[in-house]
Amino acid sequence: MNAFEKPHVVAVPFPALGHFIPFLDLAKLLASNGLTVSYVTTPANVSRLQGYLVQALNDGLDIRLVALPTPPVEGLQGCESNDLLPPESRNLIFDLAKKLQNPFDIWMEQQFHQQTAAPPVCIVYDMFMGWAVDTAQKFNIPSILFNTCGAFAISLLHSISCSILQNTLEKDGEDSLVLSFNMPRPVRLFKHEVSPAYFNPDLSSSIQRFVRQCHQEIGKCSGILINTFNELEPLFVQHLKTLTGKPVWAIGPVHPQNLSSGAGNVNTRGKMADIDEQELVCWLDLHSARSVVYVSFGSFTALSEEQTHALARGLEASEQPFVWTIKVTPKIESASSESETDHISTYLPEGFLERTKGRGLIIRGWAPQLVILSHLSVGAFISHCGWNSALESISLGVPILAWPMFGDQHFNSKLFAELGAGIQFCQNRDEIPKEESIKKAVTMALTGDKREEMRENAEKLKVMATNAVKVEGSSATDLRAFVSEMHKLNTRPSKEKEETESNS
Repeated sequence: MNAFEKPHVVAVPFPALGHFIPFLDLAKLLASNGLTVSYVTTPANVSRLQGYLVQALNDGLDIRLVALPTPPVEGLQGCESNDLLPPESRNLIFDLAKKLQNPFDIWMEQQFHQQTAAPPVCIVYDMFMGWAVDTAQKFNIPSILFNTCGAFAISLLHSISCSILQNTLEKDGEDSLVLSFNMPRPVRLFKHEVSPAYFNPDLSSSIQRFVRQCHQEIGKCSGILINTFNELEPLFVQHLKTLTGKPVWAIGPVHPQNLSSGAGNVNTRGKMADIDEQELVCWLDLHSARSVVYVSFGSFTALSEEQTHALARGLEASEQPFVWTIKVTPKIESASSESETDHISTYLPEGFLERTKGRGLIIRGWAPQLVILSHLSVGAFISHCGWNSALESISLGVPILAWPMFGDQHFNSKLFAELGAGIQFCQNRDEIPKEESIKKAVTMALTGDKREEMRENAEKLKVMATNAVKVEGSSATDLRAFVSEMHKLNTRPSKEKEETESNS
């Protein structure tokens, strides 16, 4: 199939690692099903994604990195992803995201006038890149929203946003509220599970207002792709269809399903790992099945010194083996720097590394998460419960010990607790957990009376996720339906056909 016969889809992720990765996985999934995918990013992010593109090209996939000229944003200083910025500067990424519309429109104009490949048939965009809807309308093509979080969380965030807008938020005492507006069933939330900016106008930043608006405008797209599977949250997948009146394709989990051919296949999904993978696997091999707890809070969240100390004390008290990915500053890029190593050591209790030597492995920076979670020795995952991490964990049958920080993470932890595959042991990003609560959560998941129940529930979700992406599974079926729609949109005749018609 030549370049003109293949439907050309443009993917526009928000410039954050937690969005880049599922969009990369989506690009590979679509290209594996015969589509051309242009993946739009900025020059500073190209080097971070280049390894993935090389692998995709080696696999014969038609994925093209598009580096838009970076518009000037004061204070970014070459950092074009939120995980590279300190917390006080991360709002600048939203400024960058909004300013990318003009260079993107220019690039799109070029696609409809060049003759080397088919023009785009649709734009698949991130919720925080909502201007893509206007661009799609300008070129008379569909805009497809790709939700990088789950249907349950999207439904809650939409309900909260609309309830605030219409002043219909139903409070239940001082500490909780009930969401029922535009919901398939009422959901009770504690106030700490919702950003304070929703309740206090004085705290409502321009970014918070922007995020609320994004959730309110979910119905502006032509359709929705979502990184979930129908069996995981069927009521809320159906709810999004009813709420928007648009097609909703649940195609997840979009992360790589087959890890049997080695860790290297998944390491290029983000930054390169800050540990030798063979060393990591050998360490995990030393421990018995389901005996290790993995600890990571994703690419965005960095614990404070007090929180890191508390977590270290709890892990030590549990007496269980652990792998801990530590990110305490926003610019840890490699474990090779002695100053960075020393800096992280100051965040840990004195003598901690010596006392836990042999049963504790510290990874300073980026870890190959799928490789760790897929290892038989790993029995639990202490996580912020971001959707990527949570979905990876349950897809591999690993129970979640959640410490949600913000955004959809509280809702994700609530979902997996309801499904019996997780618990929440700490409440929010500012809380300092007690040593005993950490010890109790870890021992319960690895050696306690409830471990079998949690494992069985996680294993059921793993089977569901595995079945969903099989040929006749719900996600595979939705994926084929979406690809079929892209082919219907690809009405431009092939180059060969044009030449034949011009010569006849």
